[in-house]
Amino acid sequence: MLTIDRSSPLPLHHQLKQRLLEKIESGEWKPNDLIPSEQELQDQFGLSRTTVRQALSDLTHEGLLVRERGRGTFVTPPKMTHSPDAHKGLTEFMLDQGITPGWKVLERGFITADKETAVYLNLPPKSRVYRLRRLRLADEKPIGVHTAYLPETVAAQINEAALLEGGSLQYISHIPQMMTSRARRIIEAIPASEPDANLLQIAPGSPILQITRIVRSSSGEPVEYLQARYRGDRFKYQIGE
Repeated sequence: MLTIDRSSPLPLHHQLKQRLLEKIESGEWKPNDLIPSEQELQDQFGLSRTTVRQALSDLTHEGLLVRERGRGTFVTPPKMTHSPDAHKGLTEFMLDQGITPGWKVLERGFITADKETAVYLNLPPKSRVYRLRRLRLADEKPIGVHTAYLPETVAAQINEAALLEGGSLQYISHIPQMMTSRARRIIEAIPASEPDANLLQIAPGSPILQITRIVRSSSGEPVEYLQARYRGDRFKYQIGE
């Protein structure tokens, strides 16, 4: 039975953290398992709410636990990895791990491009562009939000059936410009906004990974401008070996 040694010089929250870590490392608590609530941990170990919250916060920041609003705290599954140098994309990685990939279309249609979008797509200011917002799913749970912008000529060639399957570019992979296309990516860590947090089922301010991608044809013609935001506890990006 796991106990807390009150005569130990180690802080109580650190001792609790170690006890909870033992449950994860031993496999008693498996990925995606719901762990006891804060109140249950307080009662079990005879600790204050502040002490319990500190231990849970430490494990959450280390990526071992994830808190989902209205649901509780869960053991984090292994992070999904994507590498632009790899022969397999994120969809293939999920399938290899026994995870069912999926998409949910949130919004689609033409809008007036803002300045940033017009620049990335090499269009005049306030041009008409197509915006596609999708939720990326793993075992039906949200892991990322994709917002893609397309020139009108590209939008006219979208493969509707591929919006809910395959990789992130599957829906336009058949068009001629994609045959010899190249992509530039900008990666940064940012705090989750409230809208993104609601979609990703995480707390506002949680770390997320933002990937900005610009796809161009071999002639330099912009094909797609994408902003993708992924849960920091579920996703990592690998560059090189």
